[in-house]
Amino acid sequence: MFSGTHKLTIDNKGRLAIPSRVRSQLSDEYGKQIAITLGPECVEIYPSPVFRRIAEAILKIRDRPKRVQMQRLFVGNAVESELDAQGRVNVPTLLREAKGLGSDVVLVGQIDHFELWPEAAWAASNLEGQVSYADAFAALEI
Repeated sequence: MFSGTHKLTIDNKGRLAIPSRVRSQLSDEYGKQIAITLGPECVEIYPSPVFRRIAEAILKIRDRPKRVQMQRLFVGNAVESELDAQGRVNVPTLLREAKGLGSDVVLVGQIDHFELWPEAAWAASNLEGQVSYADAFAALEI
């Protein structure tokens, strides 16, 4: 399970160094193959098995316009890659530009994948989310 928030830097070649703890966990659970794609709010990074499971589910969407939209945006913008020997991955220029990723970013664990946010956008989203956090937490019914 991926959790936690990590302030990181994308270098001038577009590479993101994945923290060693996260890298080990990713490798142990899924291997080093990942897919980087466009999410609704940010760039999303999936272990390849999770990405493929979602891609297969997209094919089952009965509403054709929604299925085509998901195929074009989620699958069409995806780049499958592998962590290099130093644990880095290249974040494609197209995705960096689409979501306004500069050099200062935040990698956020989301159970089975990661979100990659511009640092300022993450801070704003996190602050905004805290307003309704109690209601969302109550939905757990625990």
